[in-house]
Amino acid sequence: MAKRGEDWRPDFEQALGETFGDYVSPPVPFEEASPHECCEVVWRVAGRDVTPARLAALGEDQVSDLARKFGEYFECDAPTVEQVRDAIAHTLARWPVGSLGESAEPLSD
Repeated sequence: MAKRGEDWRPDFEQALGETFGDYVSPPVPFEEASPHECCEVVWRVAGRDVTPARLAALGEDQVSDLARKFGEYFECDAPTVEQVRDAIAHTLARWPVGSLGESAEPLSD
C-alpha cells in the first residue's frame, strides 16, 4: 500500500541520512555521522521539508554550501563538493524524483 501524506518522511529521511553519512566520511568522522545528524545538516540548506525533488534541484552554490556546513556542523574539514554530489545521487537512486508524486523545482541560490 502506498504511503499517504507525510507517512513516507521517516523512511526518506533515514535513507537520506544513511547515504550522506556514508559519502561524507571521511573527513566527517563516521562514528559521529548518524542519519539524524546528517539530516540536520541537509535541513539547514534544503529545508526541513526536503523531498527528492528539492534535493535534486539544489544548485551549485547550495551544494557547495552543504559541503561547507557539514564541516562546520561536525567541526572538521568539509567534505568535497564531489562527495556531496555523490551523496545526493545515491539518495536519489534510493528515492527518485517523482517517487512521492512531486516534480523537480529549481531552488533559488
